[in-house]
Parts: sequence; C-alpha cells; structure tokens
Amino acid sequence: MHSAQAQAQARDKLFKSWSGISEVAIIKEVATKGENIDLCMEYWAKKRKTTTAEYRHYFYDVVQAYVQRLLSERLVHKADTTLRNVDRDVKCFFFQYACECQDEDLSEYVLDHLRTKEPLLYEQEEPVLAYYWSLVQQLRECGSLLAKLKTQLPRVHIEALMTLPEEALQLLLVELYFANGNESLLPELSKEMVWQHLVDNQRLDQLQRWCCCQEGNEPEDTLSPLEKGYAAWQVDSSMYDYALEQLQQPSEPLRNYFARAGYFFPDESSDIPTQLRRLCTMDCLGQHAELISRQPLAKYLLDRGHHALLLMDCVPIASLEQLAGSEAHQEALLTLIIDLKTHSLTQHEGFELISKSVQTYLEKTHNESVGPFEEHPLLTFYDFLTLEPSVRSLEGFLTSTSLSRVPYLKSLTARFDHGPTGSPAALPTPHELFLKFKQVNLSVLAAAGHGELVTFSNPRLCQRFARRSQLNYTHYLKQHRGAYAVYYLITEQLQLYGQITKTQLFHACETTTQLALQHAGDEELVTHCVACCEMLGFDTQSLRSFLLLQRRLPKRRHSDSYSDLLAQWDRDLVQQLDTNPKDFPLDLYQALMRLAVRKIPGNFPGALLQYYASRNDWWHLLLLIQYFDLPLTELKKLLPEFKSSPLGVHLLRALSYECSDRQHKRSSNRPTRRGGVETQTNSSQETMTNSSHSSIQEANVQQQQQLQRHAEQSMCNLLTPSARQDLFAIILCSSNSLPDEEIPTTATFLEMMQGSTPHCSSINLLRHCIREGLPVLAVLAATVSRRNLDWCWLVWLAVASGQWSTLLLREDDRFEWVWSVIRGAVAGGHVNALLHSFEIFQPDCKFTHLCRFLQLTGHQEDFSDATIVELRQFFCSWSHDAVTLPLCAPLPRKQMMQRSIGLLLIQLQSNFDCILQQRRFLDCICRSDVGDICDLLDFCLLHKVFGVAATWLRELAIDLEQLVRRDSSEYRRLVDALTEAKAYDEALQLSTLLQLPLSDIVYAKWLAELDAGVLRARQEYELEIEQHALPPAILVNFLLQAATGHQAGALRRYELLQNALGVIKQHHLFPNESFDRDQIEYDMVVCYLQLPEDQLSSLAIYHSEYYEQIMLQERLVLYKSFSELKELAGIDDLSIAGKSRLTAEMEARLDSLLNTLLDRGDIVEALRLQDLFEYRPNDLRFIVFAMALAEGITSIGNLSSKERQLLGEIEKSAFPKFNRITLNQNVMTRCSSDLSDSCSDSLALEFEEIPSKEKQQTLETLLGIGSKLKAGVELGRRIVLAYRAAMYLDKEYLDVLRTKDVHVLLKSAADEDCLQRLLVVSDIQISTRMTPKEIADILALELTTCIVRPRFYIFNANQQPRNALRNADLWGHSIDRDFHLFLELTPNTTMLGNCLLDYCEALKAYRRYQDGKEYEESETFERLSKIITLYGVPLATPPGGLSGVPQVLSHKKQNQIYLELLIKAHLCFVHECSMEGIASVLQKAKKLNGQLAKAKSWSLIVRMLIGIACYREMFYCFDSLIENEQFESLLGQFDEDQKSGLRQGILSYLREYQPKNGKELLRLAALHFLMYKELAEMWTEEAQNVVARIQALAEQFNKLKCSSEVQNLLQQAMENYTHATENYLLDNKLLLAQQSVSRAELIAMQLDLCSKALERRHNNNTPQLCVSVIAVRSREQFRELVNTQISVPQTLILSRAYGYDINWSEAILSQFVLLQNPVYLQEYLCHRRLSDDVIEQVVKGYLVHAQSNATTAKQEELLAHLVELLKSVTLKYKLASILGLKPILLSLINDSPVHYLRDTNFGRNEFHAAADT
Repeated sequence: MHSAQAQAQARDKLFKSWSGISEVAIIKEVATKGENIDLCMEYWAKKRKTTTAEYRHYFYDVVQAYVQRLLSERLVHKADTTLRNVDRDVKCFFFQYACECQDEDLSEYVLDHLRTKEPLLYEQEEPVLAYYWSLVQQLRECGSLLAKLKTQLPRVHIEALMTLPEEALQLLLVELYFANGNESLLPELSKEMVWQHLVDNQRLDQLQRWCCCQEGNEPEDTLSPLEKGYAAWQVDSSMYDYALEQLQQPSEPLRNYFARAGYFFPDESSDIPTQLRRLCTMDCLGQHAELISRQPLAKYLLDRGHHALLLMDCVPIASLEQLAGSEAHQEALLTLIIDLKTHSLTQHEGFELISKSVQTYLEKTHNESVGPFEEHPLLTFYDFLTLEPSVRSLEGFLTSTSLSRVPYLKSLTARFDHGPTGSPAALPTPHELFLKFKQVNLSVLAAAGHGELVTFSNPRLCQRFARRSQLNYTHYLKQHRGAYAVYYLITEQLQLYGQITKTQLFHACETTTQLALQHAGDEELVTHCVACCEMLGFDTQSLRSFLLLQRRLPKRRHSDSYSDLLAQWDRDLVQQLDTNPKDFPLDLYQALMRLAVRKIPGNFPGALLQYYASRNDWWHLLLLIQYFDLPLTELKKLLPEFKSSPLGVHLLRALSYECSDRQHKRSSNRPTRRGGVETQTNSSQETMTNSSHSSIQEANVQQQQQLQRHAEQSMCNLLTPSARQDLFAIILCSSNSLPDEEIPTTATFLEMMQGSTPHCSSINLLRHCIREGLPVLAVLAATVSRRNLDWCWLVWLAVASGQWSTLLLREDDRFEWVWSVIRGAVAGGHVNALLHSFEIFQPDCKFTHLCRFLQLTGHQEDFSDATIVELRQFFCSWSHDAVTLPLCAPLPRKQMMQRSIGLLLIQLQSNFDCILQQRRFLDCICRSDVGDICDLLDFCLLHKVFGVAATWLRELAIDLEQLVRRDSSEYRRLVDALTEAKAYDEALQLSTLLQLPLSDIVYAKWLAELDAGVLRARQEYELEIEQHALPPAILVNFLLQAATGHQAGALRRYELLQNALGVIKQHHLFPNESFDRDQIEYDMVVCYLQLPEDQLSSLAIYHSEYYEQIMLQERLVLYKSFSELKELAGIDDLSIAGKSRLTAEMEARLDSLLNTLLDRGDIVEALRLQDLFEYRPNDLRFIVFAMALAEGITSIGNLSSKERQLLGEIEKSAFPKFNRITLNQNVMTRCSSDLSDSCSDSLALEFEEIPSKEKQQTLETLLGIGSKLKAGVELGRRIVLAYRAAMYLDKEYLDVLRTKDVHVLLKSAADEDCLQRLLVVSDIQISTRMTPKEIADILALELTTCIVRPRFYIFNANQQPRNALRNADLWGHSIDRDFHLFLELTPNTTMLGNCLLDYCEALKAYRRYQDGKEYEESETFERLSKIITLYGVPLATPPGGLSGVPQVLSHKKQNQIYLELLIKAHLCFVHECSMEGIASVLQKAKKLNGQLAKAKSWSLIVRMLIGIACYREMFYCFDSLIENEQFESLLGQFDEDQKSGLRQGILSYLREYQPKNGKELLRLAALHFLMYKELAEMWTEEAQNVVARIQALAEQFNKLKCSSEVQNLLQQAMENYTHATENYLLDNKLLLAQQSVSRAELIAMQLDLCSKALERRHNNNTPQLCVSVIAVRSREQFRELVNTQISVPQTLILSRAYGYDINWSEAILSQFVLLQNPVYLQEYLCHRRLSDDVIEQVVKGYLVHAQSNATTAKQEELLAHLVELLKSVTLKYKLASILGLKPILLSLINDSPVHYLRDTNFGRNEFHAAADT
C-alpha cells in the first residue's frame, strides 16, 4: 500500500512538472528517454478529454514526425533508440522512410544503417518489407477503402499492416485487389477470403463466373488472370455453406451451379421439382443420385404418374418397398418396378424372374375376358426365351403361336417362310453382283460362248467388255514392283525411241519422286520409289531426308512454302532438343542441312545455331561448325545472338586464324557427295550405256579408298605412344614377397625414396613412381598396402604436379612439406591433380571441398551457386574443426583459415588468364559469405579493388597476400602509383574504398588538367568536391593557382578570381593563411577595370554574399540599417597590401560599376568597393547620407556646401515620383477627419503639429535626395518611403525598415490612427516590392472582410439595420465611395477582380460546407472561413446542422456578400477594361439574378443593377422586377451619379424591350426622375395616337363624322397636349411648349366644331359632319379651310398648329366678299388691323374674279364697304374710280381733303404717308 501511494505521489509530481511544458516537447522527451510513456499518454488524454487508446495515435504521430526530423539530420542511432522506446518496429519505419524520402543519399544512408546492423536478417526481411510497402502505396491510392478501414487502420504504414491478423490481412488484400485491380496481388489471395468478399458484397456475377471457370471448358488464353485463379481455386464445402447462409437473392444461373455441386438454397431445400429441374439442367442427375435419394422422390413420382422415372438409380428400392406396403392400389406396379430394378435382364435367371413378374402384374391388371397371353403375345415369346431355345425351335414356335401378330417379328417369320433353315441362298453370288452393279449377265455370256469358260483372262471377253488402258511403270511402282518398273521403263523407251537420254530419265525420276511425296505414308511404296530412282542413277539423298523430316517431325500445313517448311523444321528441332537436351537429333539435323544446302547454297539453318549461341554453348556450336564444315560467315551472323558478346568475337577470331593447309586437308579428306542431281542435264542426244554404270562404280571405289586412307592416317596418329618404359615391367620389378613396412618419419621416407635398398612392394612402387614420373604407380602402391596411404597421396600429388625436385630442396618439417606441395599445386595450376589426389587417396577428407572449389573455378570456370556450396561446406567443416590434412596434426582454427585464404589468393593470382575470371572468382567468394565468419581478409573489398585497378595490380606486381588488411602498405603503394601514372579516376575510387585522403589526388588531377589546357566550369569542380566531401579551400587554392599562371589572361584571370570568391562566398569560408579574400576581391576588380570595353558586356558582375543569399531571396528589399550594412561589408577590417593607381578611364569604369551595383541593389558590395578604392560617387554618397539622415545618425546641418547646393536646387515638382497625388491628402484635413471622434485630440491639434516639423523637413530633404538620384533609385525609394511610412505611423524608422512581415505594417496602418493611411499603405507596398499578386490578395482579403463583417453584426434596439448593413470602412475610407482610391493601390486591378471572384466561389463552397455537402477546398476558402469564424460565429456557438458546422451563413447573407463582391470585382475589371473579367461578372450576375428572384430579394437585384451599372446587358434584372411587380424598387433614393445612369438604363430598357405596361412604367420613372421632357413627349405621343385613332374612326373626305365617342377622344387628346405643355414648361422647353399649346388649341377647335355639329344633329336628328381641322396634310387643304370653312380665330389657331402662313386678302375676298359673310370682317377687325395693302389686294383679286365670274350687287356693296375702310385718300379714290363706286367718289370730292385730288394723275405713284398726315 505504501508503494502504491508513493507511485501516486511520484505520478502527481510528474504531472505538475509537465504543466508548463508544451505537449510536443513532453512527447519528444519521454520518447527519447523511454520513460513515463504511458503516463504521458494518460496525462494528455485526460487533458484532451479523450481515451488513452485514441490519444495513442496522436502520440505516435508526433513521435513519427520527430523521428523523421532526426533522420533528415542523419541522426539514425537516436531515431533508432526513440522508436524502440515507444515499441515501434525500427526496420519497418526506416524502410518506409527510405522509400518515401526524396533525398536519394539520405534514403541510401538509412538503408545502410539497416544493412550494417543486422545484415542477414535484413537480407531476409527486405523482400517482405518491400511487399508491405507496395501494399501501403496501393492502399493510399484507394480513398474509399481507407475510409472503410479507418477504425481498423487509423494509420496506414508497414508496421500496421504487418501486425494485422492473418485473416484481416487476407481480407484487406482481397478488398484492395477488387478496388484497384492490381494483378500482382492474385498469388497472395486466399480463395476463402475472396469467396467471402464476393458473397458479402453480393457479387453474383463474379460468383457465377467462378463456378463457370470450375468447369474448365474455356481456353486458358481467353481467361483473365482473375478467372484463371477461379479455375485453379476449388470451391470447398465450407465456402458453399457460407454462401447459402449469406446470399439474399441468388440468380438462376448461380442456383444451377450450386445444384451441380450438390447444394441447394434454403428456399429450395424441400422443393423436389426444382431440384430435379436444376440437376437435369446441369446434366448431373447421376452424380447426385445419393443426394436425391434422401428426398421423398418415389412418393412424388408415383403420385404424379411418372412411373418410368421410378426406374432411375436415384430412386432407392427401399423407398419403393415402403410405398408398396402403404399404397395398396399400386402394389402390383411397385412390385414390378422393384423386380425390374433388382434383377438384370442380361442374365438368364434375372430375365426369367422379370418375365414372371411381368406375367404376375398383367394377371392382376389384365382384362378378365381376355387372357394375358392373348392380350400380350410377347409373354409367350418371353417364356420361350427363358427355355434357352435354338433357331430351329424358334421357327416352329413362331408359326405355332400368336407371335405373328407382333409387327417386328414378321420379318423373322417371313425369312423362315422363304426357305429351309440354314440355307445359304440368302447370300448373293458373284454372278448376281455382276448383274446388279455392272449389268453383266455371266449366264448369257456362258451360253453364247458355247461352253467357253468365263474368266478375267479370256482375251475375247476382255476385248469385248474390258476398258482399253495401257499400263506404265508408275502402275508397277504402285504395285510395289520397283525393279520391274525400271525394266519396263527402259524396254518401253528403247522400243519407242531406240535410245534413252538423261532428260527422259530425269523426267521419270521426277515423276517417281512426286509419287513418293504424294504417298509419303506408304513406307513400302516410298521404298520402291527410292530404289527406282537409285537404279536410274539419281541421288535420292534429298528425297530421303525430306521424307525423314516429314515423318519424324510434326505435320505442317500444305500452304507453307518450302523455305518456311525448312525454317519450321529447324525450330522444331530446337524445341525437341530443348525438351531432351541429352539426345541430339543428329540424323534429323543432317537431313535438314542436306535440304538447306541443296535449296540455296550457303544458306544454312540458323535456329539451332542461335539456340546454342544464346546460351554461350560454344562447345556444341564449334562442334556443329566443324562437323558440317560451316563457313565463318555463319558464325559472324551469330554474333548478336551470343549472351556474352565477347565470347562470339573471340570464337570468330580463333577460327579465322586456322591455317589454310588444315582447311585444305580437311576438305580433301571429306567424302565427296554424290552429284546425281547436281550434274546438269546434257542434251537429249546423250545416251546411257553400260559405261555410265561403270563410271559410277569407279567413283564409289575411289571414294572408299580415300575414306580408308583417311581412317588409317587417323589411327596412326592416335596409336603413336610417347617414349616411356613398359608399365607392366615396372610393376613386375617392384613386386616381391617382403612384408609391408610403415614409413615413420620424413627422414626415413626420403631415405627409402632416394636409396636402392629393396623394400616391400608398395614402397618400391612409390620409388619407381618418383623415378619414372608415373603417378599411377602411387595408386598401385596404395592398393597393395594402405599402411602408407598418406605418403602415397603425397608422392602422387608431388609427381603429378612436378614438385618432387623442389620438395627435396626443402628442409622443413612434415607439416610444411604438405602445405608446400598443396600451395605449389595451386600455384602451378594443378588444382585438378590436387582434387584427384584427395578423391583417390582421401575421399572422406573435408579439405576436398576446398579443392573442388578451386578446381571448378580454375579449370571449369564454374562460378555458379553449386560451386559456392562447396566453399560453404568447407568453411562449415572448418567451423566444426573437422578439416584435417594427411601427415599433419590438426591445426588451430585461425591458422587453418589463414592458410586456406592463402590458397584462395594463390588461385586468384596464378590460375586465371583474364581479369574477368579473377573478378568472377572474387564475386563467387563474396557470395559465399566468407566475410561473416572470417575477419582476416575482406574479400568484398578486394573484389571492389579489382573492379577499379585490376590491370594495375598486374603491372605493379602487387602481392595479393599483403592485401589482407585495409591499412596494408600495398594499398598505399597502389594509390601512389595510380596517382603518378595519372590514373586519377582509379586512384580516387580506390582511395574512397580504402577511406584514404582524396584531397591530394583531386588537386593533382586538377593541376594536370590545367597543364593540359583544360579548365572546366566551376560547377563541375563544385560537384567533384561535394562528391568526395573535400574542403572547399582546395578549390579556392586551385583557382588562385590557375589565376596566377602564365597562361591566364586578364579576362580569364578575372573569371578565375570571381569563381574563387564565389566558392568562398558559397561555403562561408573565413580568411586563412592560404588566401586573402580582400586582396582577391581587389585584384578581381582591378582586372575588371583593365578589361577592354567590348568584353565587359558579356561578363557577370560579382555580388556580395548578402546580396545573393539574402537580398535576392527578399526581392532586393533593404531591411538593414547603415551600421549593419557596414558590418556586413566588413569595411572596418579591410586591408590591402598594395593598391594600384587608377587612371581616369579606370575611375570612370569604377564609377559605372558602382552605379550598376546600386541599380541592382547590392549596397554591400558598393560600400566594399568604395572603401577598397577610396572612391565615392555622388549617388552612393547621397544614399549613404539618406540612410544616416533617416536613422538619425546625422542631420541636415552636416551637409557639405556642395551637397547643400545640390539639395537647394531641388524643386518640389520632382517629389511626385515618390507620391500618388490622389492618395495624398492635406495633413490637417486628414487629421481632423481621423480624430473627429476625440475632443481631446482635436484640442491637441491647436498646440502640437503632427508630424513634427523636424520630421517633415527631414522627409522633404529625403525626397529631394531621392529625386536627385540617377543610380540606386530603388534603394533611395526604399529609404524615403520607409521613412515617410514610419513618420505617419508614428514609429521609429528602423522598426519599419526591419519589419519584413508586410501584414504587420498594414495592420498598424489599419488599427492605429495614423495620417495619410492610403499613402502609408502605398508606401509599404512599393517599398517592400510587393508583387501585383500579393497586393491583389491582400486587398481582396481586406475588401472581403469589410463586406462580410457588417453582415454579422448583432443589432440593438436603437440601431438601424439600413445603416448597419453598409460596408465597413477600410483604412479610414469607404470602400463604396472611395473605391477608386483602392484601385489606385493595385497595379493590376484585373488580378484584384479575379481574387474577388475567387472569394465568390469560396463563399459558395462555404455554403456547401455548412450544409454538409461536398465542397472544394482552396486557400481562398480557408481565408473566408477564418473571416466568418471571427465575425460570424459567437463565443457561445449554437448547435450546428447536419454537418456539425454553426449555421451562421444564411442564404440572404450569402447573397448580400456575393453581390457586393461581384460589384467590386466589376469595378476592378472596368478600371482596366478587362472584357473577359466583365463578361465573367455578368455571367455570374445573371445566375445570381435567378437566385435572388426566387428568394424575392428585390432590393438586392436593384443593388446589383445599380452597382454593376451594365443596364443594357442586365436587362434580365428589369424583367425580374417587372414580372414580379417590383418596378417601384428601382425608384428609391440613390446617389446622383447612380441616378443618372439608372434613369438612362430604365428609359433604354422600356423603349427597346417595350414590356407590358411599359408606358405606365416609363411615366412612373419619368415622374420619379423629374424627366419633364420625356413626360411631355409621352403625352404628345399619346395625343398623336388618339388623333390617329379619330382619323381612322370618323374622317370622311376631309370631314369628321361627329359622335360622342369622337368628342370624348378629342377631349382626351386635348388633355394630353395640355399635360405635354405643362411638362415642357417645367423643363423650360418653351418652343416645344408653344407647339404643344398650338396642337391643344387645334384639338379644342375641332372639339368645338364637333360639338356644334352634334347640336345641329339634336335639332334635326340627322347625322352631321363637321370640318376636319386635325388632318391637314397640305397647304392647299389649309388654304381651302381658311378661305371657305373656318372663321378668323379658327384660322389663327390652324395657322399656329400647322405653321402655314395666312393669305388674309384671299381669305377676306373669299369669305367676306364672295361668300357674303359680313361677320368675317368683324372678326378680322377684332383680331387684326386691316391695312390698306390687304384691301388693295382684295380689290385686285375681285377684279380678277370678276373677269371670269358674274358678280352681284351684294358683293359690290361689301367690296365698297372695304374700300371705305381705306385710310389713304388717294388709294381710296383710285380704287373707287376703278370699281366705279360713285358714292365714294362723291363723298371724297365733297369732303375736305378734296384738294388733294385736284389735278391728280392716277398713273403717278403717290406717297401714302402724305395722305396719312
């Protein structure tokens, strides 16, 4: 109890110590130490509120990441220990990491660790690990399977798979196979698991296919690999039982297959008809008779009357007997069936019992009126058959009984009726056959011949009846009479022609050959054909060869050509030889060669030759070439076929040097072939005589003599012995009867062998063996006596290997004697004799294994595994101390190993002719794993050394026995020799193997290349030092050495020095005694300054380490202060021994170089060069001063007078290069706007200037400096903009300068109340060189945040949602009102628009994510999720929906956010006229419009329409609003800039698309937007339409048919014109208003006319017409109306309406005078002044009228009244005189003005003005 309490206290103490440490750190600690692992899991599982089992997976994940990091740092031992601490399999983890690692070197390093730790175990387990790794890879590709196995396999790795139970692993393999179809998994599958998988997944098609493949009816080549597995996997009973239990709805074919196997599904287990149907369908009823017999089949068949089926074997007799007892009415039938099934009809006893049973059955069931025998006559016949009758008794029985009624017995009865029994008349005679088939009646012929014998030899009959045909020699050949055929041929030819030519014989032989080929199966006929050809003098060797091949080889198609047939026979011979390698088909191949040579000389069969060549079987190949005398061209053709190409080349080279005389001799000794067919056919005049036969015989005799001479010569060569003594004589001389002696010591042995004293027979034989050099005598000595067996072995080996003489010179002991003989035998190449010595004398000696190994490798060149087994057996015996040698005491194990290794090295050095064999020998030893049991010599190292420097080992005479250790001096001597011989590659490889220093070799190699004029690229040298892990200082020294050489020119020296500095810079080398970096850099720049001008353009300028490794990674943005830059440049430590004097040209080039460095941003290198050469250009001076000024190191007062002068010349007009005018605001204005909410801050502005005046002056100075810069402008811009940003942010300049995270600065600009926020943001973007993509991403994120954030505000009671839903401000500016400013911040607004569209898609994805649907993750989605989570998800998260995600994004919010993003994206695209972006926005807007219409979000549709403002393209928004009666939504309160565009859009839409109620909508819009002119035009248009309607309705011949309807229409038109007038006046369109008024008056006049006409109608009740004044179409019509129809006021109205002028004189004449309308004049005088001119024109017109028309007194009276109205007395007098108006004349004369008329000349013009006075 006390211990438990102590453990608890220790546990709590440990937990408390972990309280302040991170989880990952604790896991790493416990895993590394291997302590408290379970407590760690328990602790963190409790903190995470989860189970320990679940937390264990996370624990292992952290450990895995930790171990992977250790392995990446090559800490394999620490990683190994950590894995073992947490009980993880190291091999599995390391192997998987090596496979997944992208670094090949690291991967190989990890695998080497596994190999060196447990080499044997790893070699065995490596295939297993590779197999499981392939399973892991395949599993990772199957996402669905991984999800299914998530609970069983939470983590997929090799160890998890290897620890799975066997059944689970098999099931996993099956599911993996069916998931990805990898055929390599098939051999590993278990048929039970495959069957279970198919059944569980209801794969009925596959189960059916499996059962089908079990039949084996389909060809194997048509089956897929899985189907082949089905065919091989036999389905067990347990598998069938599992399927019967699990399958729910098996298909019909599957049920049939199961039935064939004897299994029925539960629903059919008792259904007998179904079972029978399925068994019969599958034709397996007989196979399952026992299965069916267990069913009540007999009862089923009996009840249904299938009595015949009861005879089947599947119906058991016992069941029938049981039925016979229960079924009384069927007892007789069942008894009969039982008897039929019990007894056999083939046996007499059975037949008799069945016959009686049938009789019994018929007696019980027959008709009582007729007996059974009468009803069934066959019963009588059955009784007869039971008595074993004869044919004679059968004849009488058939005629005496009623069997004649049986139909199929009638023929038998008829045969008995035709003749007596046994008469042969039934068989046809030859005469009948001739008469039947040949129509030859021999009886008639015999009668006609008067008794002449009718035979086939009768010449007269033959002449009359036989066909005339002449036999030739082929008929005799077919009769197998070959000799007679030759005789017949010769006699026939001599009778016909008198001579026989070769051509005739050739044709006869050709016919015979064809006959033989046609009947190749008839061996006897073929034999006679061959004999016939031979007797005719032709060679049948080709024919016999062809027939032999045709008979012995497989049959071929007749369509094959002769060449194809020969080639196929060649391949058949190869196949036959491959099947039986020990039986070479020599006769068949000879036949094939004969045919091939005859067909095309020089074309030989090549398949067999290729067969041997592909196996490197040069011996058989050489034998065939020699035997068949094949030319070397055939061997040359085989060179590509050799498995080892050098072997073919060497064989060809060896045969090509064979001496010509030997070739000639061999060709002369070769028997000549018979040339019967080869000789060309002579002319037909050549005759064949006996001399031809004699010549053939002579040729045969000569050939036999040549063969005999050749055989004799060969025998002579074989029987010529060497000059040796008689062996038997030696044996006889050595034999005696002395007793056997035993040789005790070496001295005694030598004395016996060298002396002449007689000894026993065995010793005498040994002595003669030595003297005569016959090793066989030692064998005889051993057979005579075995007492000196070991000495016999020594003598035999010494004599056989020729070492006896050298053996006598040694004075060593017996032990060294034996080893010296063995070493000498091996050194002299007598390993064969060494092996035979042990096999003969010491067959049980274990040393024989080593000897056999030496013999197999040295003599037979056999390096196979069987040879390795011999060496392993030797070392196995050595490990058991079982290796002993004759005449030697047992050696210690180590000494035996040393001497054995010595023998192997002697073998290696002495018994191989080529290096290849030596390498194969070493490889053979390495494969035998000798190194595992012996540490005396590393044969694997020696093997590698041979692979590198084998040729040098021989040239340098290296003693291989000295190479037993890595530290051997021989190795060092070899490396030095290779280096001296300039074999650097071999020296490097060898030094790498031996782990010797490589630097000297590499340096010597580089110097040698340099001396040879070869200077490689620096990258190649870098790769070489990296490959050999050399210190980079070697490369620096080499480059400096090359730069100081005599061949190095200025350009080359510059490049070399630059490369040296590059190496120093790349590897961070510190200066040492070997090189001075500053001096190198100074010399390099001096070389650059001295180069010609034309070479500078192609040179790369040297840059500082800070520039290349840091600034280039940071986009050339300066983050260092001036002091830090000085430290990086190392200015304080620069020291140059001697400096050169610079010329003016060099200074100018140095100035250009410094300016180039500044332009590129390398301020560090510029500062170094400035200090190295003590030269500072103005731009560098300005930049340094600007940095010091911004950092506060110096002030403006420290400027020199020249610098002050330069800065004084700066104008502020140069500043805009650092400003964006639209982003720059007045400081005080910006301050007041930013700080308007704070009273205290606003009061502070009265006393404090922000920013301070000093900072402003400094900024102006920096701006001036920046504007003066010509080089290093980007550096200057960075300093100026960073300072300005720091000033407005109220931060320190260095803090802003050193801040690399742009988001931190932007957040400061957004969160803090800084001035000029947008300008600060712009400065941050420009100074940090943000890419357009980064700027677009940041702005898009900020804009999206401003759009999303207000949508998730929680409103209070006093808050107005209308204001709250406004987009939030960004950096103190409204993103709606000031969006153009944000566009100016973006270099590429199209990219910003695309980013906003991405957020639109991310918004849709988030909605799907919230609804638990599939969605596409992206970086934009993640950002949007964070925004929504930050602003939309409250702290007390409500329960989520189906997906478990808080349901914070409603459809309305989604639409609002989506819409605002679209609007902002459209503004971005419009800013750069990106048509693709605009089209994309419009496309998305169209989709959104449909969604908003469904959601009835009319305000959002209006917002989208006004925000995007593409009214013509977005007509569908108007359609949606109008269709849903929401047009008024467009008439809200909008900004002025939005209102004008919306007004034009509405008007354009209503006018172009003319929707329903378009006019009302247009009027409504016009009223809302105060569009008076448009309203007036609408009213005018409507009035015109009404007028047109009136004209169409009532106008008749310039008259109007008056009616109330017309009156109403006129009233409506008048009102419309009135409204139009009002709107024109409101719009200040006075002319248009006047026109509209005129039209209104016209309509009113027409209305008045119509009303008066209607009044007249009411008085007289007749239809009335009135004058139509609304349809005046011409001036004539207008004139007609004015002159005849209308009054003066009406005329004025009509003139104003139509704009026609009025001819008042004509109108007065017409209406007042002619029409006699006195009122007209009164009306005229009321509206106008009547002038004298008008009256004068009236008078003139009247005078003209009077000329053609009659006048009346009334007309004259009215005219006189007009004349009286004249004011001019003279004119009145004149007109009155003309008209003859005497009263007027008299009144004029009597009146006072008469004096004016006196003496008046009426023809004179008179001034009317005087009269007026």
